Amino acid sequence: MKSRAFALMTGALICVFSAPMWAQSGSQWVDIKNANELRDLYSNKTFRGNGWVGHYRADGKGILIRAGREPEPRTWEVKGNDWVCGAASNQPPACYRFQRNRTNPNEVLATSVNTGRSYIFKVEDGIPEF
Repeated sequence: MKSRAFALMTGALICVFSAPMWAQSGSQWVDIKNANELRDLYSNKTFRGNGWVGHYRADGKGILIRAGREPEPRTWEVKGNDWVCGAASNQPPACYRFQRNRTNPNEVLATSVNTGRSYIFKVEDGIPEF
């Protein structure tokens, strides 16, 4: 009985102390829901993620470089006011919604429209020739 009470109390404490973190993380990100801002996010920008770098031109072309793989040409386009869809050659497009970090606008959270999977990356101005 003591172990059950301990487990319940531990679970309650985790919930109490985690709630402020959930609220803070939700308010930390600001939705990008403007087609022009989404175009600006991709136009002549470099994205740096964990184990990958993407370079995207304003004309809708890009290149994705992942560790241990050949560079992959990409295309991208804004869909509506809140999605960007991109694809490698001969693959269906993957579409994402984006949010900026409130305190560091160069940090972006991308969430897949199809899978709900999210990841964070840094955005930098400028791209190399490709």
